[in-house]
Amino acid sequence: MARKLNFFSSNNREKLIKEISSSFFDVLVIGGGITGAGICLDASSRGFKVCLVDMADFASGASSKSTKLIHGGLRYLEQFNFKLVKETGTERAILHNLAPHIVKPEKMLLPITKEGKLGKFSTSLALKIYDYLAKVDNSDKKKMLSEKDTLNCEPLLRNKNITGGALYSEYRTDDSRLTIDILKKSYTYGALPINYLKFEKLLYKNEKIIGAICEDILSNKKINISSKTIINASGSWADEVLNEKKKKLVLSKGVHIVIPFKKLPLKQSIYFDALDNRMIFAIPRNKTIYIGTTDTFFDRKKDRLRVLKKEVKYLIDSANKFFSVKINNNDILSSWVGLRPLIREKNKQVTEVSRKDEIFISKNGLITIAGGKLTGYRKMSERVVDLLCNKLFNLNKKCITKNIKLFDTSFDEYLTKGKKLNASHKDLIKIYNIYGSKGIQIFEIQNDYNSKIKNERLLISELIYCLKNEMCHNLIDFFTQRNAMVYFEIERINSSVDFIKKPYMKFKNISNDEWKKELCDLKSYINKITNFI
Repeated sequence: MARKLNFFSSNNREKLIKEISSSFFDVLVIGGGITGAGICLDASSRGFKVCLVDMADFASGASSKSTKLIHGGLRYLEQFNFKLVKETGTERAILHNLAPHIVKPEKMLLPITKEGKLGKFSTSLALKIYDYLAKVDNSDKKKMLSEKDTLNCEPLLRNKNITGGALYSEYRTDDSRLTIDILKKSYTYGALPINYLKFEKLLYKNEKIIGAICEDILSNKKINISSKTIINASGSWADEVLNEKKKKLVLSKGVHIVIPFKKLPLKQSIYFDALDNRMIFAIPRNKTIYIGTTDTFFDRKKDRLRVLKKEVKYLIDSANKFFSVKINNNDILSSWVGLRPLIREKNKQVTEVSRKDEIFISKNGLITIAGGKLTGYRKMSERVVDLLCNKLFNLNKKCITKNIKLFDTSFDEYLTKGKKLNASHKDLIKIYNIYGSKGIQIFEIQNDYNSKIKNERLLISELIYCLKNEMCHNLIDFFTQRNAMVYFEIERINSSVDFIKKPYMKFKNISNDEWKKELCDLKSYINKITNFI
């Protein structure tokens, strides 16, 4: 479907809403996280007319609050969930092929300790099964290490406890960037995704769903969206959309903390025993290390979700027990917290609940997909759209997302174009690792700005690109879901807002008071993720 207008520009929101409200869709997806995005791409690439709505920014929920790994779920072998491990393990290489700029191979070190729940034999066996189920290539298969080799691999480990270790393969990613890239790709197939449009209630005719009423959060206007089918992919909000007495989900709270690399200069990613013998990660990213995650039951109001001091203490104490350096609360740069929507299981603690996904069809025809993992989003989406094809639309259209790449040109082509624009190799790599080959547009925009400081020009160009092409509506959108600066480069925020002020206000055509309001919201968000209760 040819596009006359770039609806992904924040300046075209009113026109997009007009288009949505005057159209009749085959599928309306509620939820702009990784699952909703996957369904949006799968359905639109099979020829369905699709609209997707989210009450906040894309990926602003759990899909930007994960451990940022495309992994097979090694610990799910403990639950004997071989099917889940096989599916997600296999998906890792597929996603790397589809999005090599943001899904990258990562060697993971698994130390074996005297006090740990896994010994050398059980670790070797578990990883052998893991590699087999995930169809790992020979070069990436697990490698068992001696005590000496393990300590050479990571000298900061407390050597008194180490008896050996293992290296195995995973993939790291940027969860929110992956979600946004998928949504942008769905747009090229005719889909109309939109953020800050909140689902309110279903519309019926003769007891049959014919659409939904939504509220535009930015204008407070109500619109009707007409659709043959509606899919509830709203993550931790799925029960609210379902509006049934019997709850389908149990919510697990996951917290991560970010500390400077100089405080914990790890040589590589590590999967290690926490205080309670759960496994947690410590992962280098840029000039930081992030540690997580917790896994605790959450039953409070979701809009009051905050990081607790006791959760921070748990992660710090676990790290201090395992590594030979000491970190404390003052070392924490930032944090994030999210909710995992898990399928409710009787008589099970939240840590024991399976990470499987499940599809529910309500009596009114509403389709709900819940549970699952970031890694498995594509297969989850495939199952939902297969259901649409086979049972509701009687169509024989196969999933093609395995072959839909989330980039335009190769890395080498991108570098060649970038050098012609006089971009440095360092800047090209940095932008590529966030925006992929589409990042070349950022360097093209850069020529429109005359800042003497190169980093300032680059960030301004990045901001304008996101406003023009990624439905970025405010400062929080930009510094969180678009480039994650608020988590991994938080010390740059204060200086950044000073030099982006003028171009930002000009592009959005906002007053100084509106700018101050956005700045206040950003500072409030930063306070929330740097101060714990």
